[in-house]
Amino acid sequence: MQATLFDDINPSKNTSLNIRGGAKKLLSKNQLAFNKLTQKIEQLNKEIERKKLQFDAALKMYATELYPAQLKTLVARNKLIVTLWEIYQSKKLSKANQRQLKQVLLFHLGESLEQHTTEPSQELQGIFSALNGISYNDAKKAEAEMMADQVKAHFARMKIDIDGLDLEDEAAMAAKLAELGQQIEMEEARQEEKRNQRKAKKKKSHKQEEYEKLQQALQDAKQKNVSSIYRQLAKIFHPDLEQDAEKKVAKEILMKELTAAYESKNLHALLSLELKWIYKESSHLETLADEKLSVYLQLLKEQVSNLEYEKQGIFQQPQYVVLAREFGPDIQLKPLEIVQQQVLSETKVAQSFEEDIADFKSDKALKHVNSMIKQWKADRENDAFDEDEEMLRFLYG
Repeated sequence: MQATLFDDINPSKNTSLNIRGGAKKLLSKNQLAFNKLTQKIEQLNKEIERKKLQFDAALKMYATELYPAQLKTLVARNKLIVTLWEIYQSKKLSKANQRQLKQVLLFHLGESLEQHTTEPSQELQGIFSALNGISYNDAKKAEAEMMADQVKAHFARMKIDIDGLDLEDEAAMAAKLAELGQQIEMEEARQEEKRNQRKAKKKKSHKQEEYEKLQQALQDAKQKNVSSIYRQLAKIFHPDLEQDAEKKVAKEILMKELTAAYESKNLHALLSLELKWIYKESSHLETLADEKLSVYLQLLKEQVSNLEYEKQGIFQQPQYVVLAREFGPDIQLKPLEIVQQQVLSETKVAQSFEEDIADFKSDKALKHVNSMIKQWKADRENDAFDEDEEMLRFLYG
């Protein structure tokens, strides 16, 4: 007898997707494979949910702790640049250290301008112009022109006309890129059609024909079995057939869940719903014919593959793009820990800048600046040595 939608389910009964053997009955190879795949799916679903919770926590920490810490570091860096600029202008350092201080200023200016989301202050723009021999606006314009030339060259290679296109118009650029994407897709489709035509002309061997028939039969069987479960459950969940208002709302939720599972061919979810609302026990799975089990195994393998792909690509989901852009693929390893470490790092950097500013404004400012420059030179030499060593390892192993 089929269960009604809101019958109590006996918690003592095992409704997990697991085929059980007995003392006198060993599980078949397909039954063992079924259990292994369903367990893998359950494990992957838990891992994906856990990873999403970690990313959500990391995203919250980014907004509430990391971003403010980055702003604090930026403000401290800008104060440091102004302080060092005053010392640079005093020309009380040796010529060699004066040149090194210029490199320090250029480095911090570059870092500051990269972090700015708005135009830098007039004071910073003036320092930039004095150090580079070109105004900030002219440098920005030259960089924009260089990037525009690169974009034009790329479109030219793709044989796409962009005459008259405003490269700073984001909407126009998006439309042109969409056009480029359509052309690429059309070309790929043409190439695929040519390959299919060549295959069609080529006479298939008996073995190939049998294989294709088998694959088509398997595909038909997959769809038939998934559709069968869906139709059976849709009769139970359909909200239009429910008079009770409270149950109608619950059925609408279940129907959405069922439809999503059906459209994504999520056999695990469909079977779970089937056991929960129709059979209420896993003994139904033990009676599945070996032929149907074979079809289920193919669907479950595909689902495992899709879930593993989803797990690896969580960090690329739109809501986490800010984390991916900030940290790259490494963020998928330990998202919360990585953001926490960056918060600590930003806090330490800001504190270090504040301490340096205090030293550079003290009566021993020149001594502290000379010490800083000495450390700067040592760090640059170590970086150069590390790069050379890495290159040698790459070349000679």
